[in-house]
Amino acid sequence: VAHKILDVLQSYGKHTEADGGDNHKWLGREKFLPPVEQYVRSQQSIKMILPSFPWKSVNRVDKVTGALPDLGEELALARLNAICVDIGKVYEHGAEIHIATDGLAFNDVVGISDEDTWEYSVALLDMAAKKGFKGIKMLRVMDFLGHTDPRTPLTKDQYLSLVAKSRAELESQFGGSDKEVRHMIETDNDTLLTYRGFIRFLETDLRHSPVAAHARSGQHYRRIVKEVAMKMMMRAEAFTKIIQAKCPDYVRLSIHPSSGAVKLSVPLLVEKSNSRGFPRTPWHSSVAVALDGGYRSVHAKDVRETHDMVFKDGRPWCFRERSDLFDFGDDVEIEHLYPCGVEIRPRANAVRAGEARLDPAAEEKVVKLAALQPVRLVGFANA
Repeated sequence: VAHKILDVLQSYGKHTEADGGDNHKWLGREKFLPPVEQYVRSQQSIKMILPSFPWKSVNRVDKVTGALPDLGEELALARLNAICVDIGKVYEHGAEIHIATDGLAFNDVVGISDEDTWEYSVALLDMAAKKGFKGIKMLRVMDFLGHTDPRTPLTKDQYLSLVAKSRAELESQFGGSDKEVRHMIETDNDTLLTYRGFIRFLETDLRHSPVAAHARSGQHYRRIVKEVAMKMMMRAEAFTKIIQAKCPDYVRLSIHPSSGAVKLSVPLLVEKSNSRGFPRTPWHSSVAVALDGGYRSVHAKDVRETHDMVFKDGRPWCFRERSDLFDFGDDVEIEHLYPCGVEIRPRANAVRAGEARLDPAAEEKVVKLAALQPVRLVGFANA
């Protein structure tokens, strides 16, 4: 049974070799076999942990739709939930993924407020609950440090009152020195990949952050980027250590490319057009939906001329390829589904229940759209 569970996990992983090529074997499989076997012997759900989902990028001009979760996060949560569901098919006690949200560890370094960090995490949990993703849990730094009661939901005021204390304790109890982290970057390929990833997103993010507002030149800006990246690496190492200390038997997942030796790297989005690549994370990108139902993680500025902004519940949700096939009028809404496809239904309160109908032109669009991607019709009297 343990091997079947690891087969499921391996099917979701994607790893790299030192030369940058793909590694189709999971080097860490044997490392995680003993804890998985122990879960099975104890008849407990398989526990996994994923440091991720910190906040939306501070660059809300070029990269993301706004400060709150959107379709990118929904697709990512759906993929994580699918891991739990698939494990449940081979193991009766199922699985759960604990999102170790690292927003508190980084937000002050990149110039994002504690309030925005809180609102993002709350909206993420609400999204998981509404979609019925029962295997998705969340842990914050103050949870690891024992400052919260797991039986009582954390409030915003409690969170804000614990931020400074928790961040200070994270650094003092688990932080390493600048010298130690630099040595890891020089000697460990996974650490180097993470550091390069930080620099890559900071080069665009900090242009819209108060952290770099004082940059006097391009050279000065690049120096700030590297300084912030190093601060993030030090915080990331502290966060890794607290996870290792508090959750030693959890299967460690990662959103960063890696060799797979000590963790399972899991792309949060599967891109049709980039099946070999590692997509951007949803908090550093927007989702572009193609006519064939494919999803891409993009920077918002790159698709504004070719795609329409889609709103859900009054907030920006995704970018949709501009096409008449997606136009069913104001009384019809389209929901993009995981892993692919759309649900087309009457907009709430647009017509009385059971009376909505697709006219011949709309039916023709449905036929054409269904030739490109899965289509589910809900709530129409003639469908």
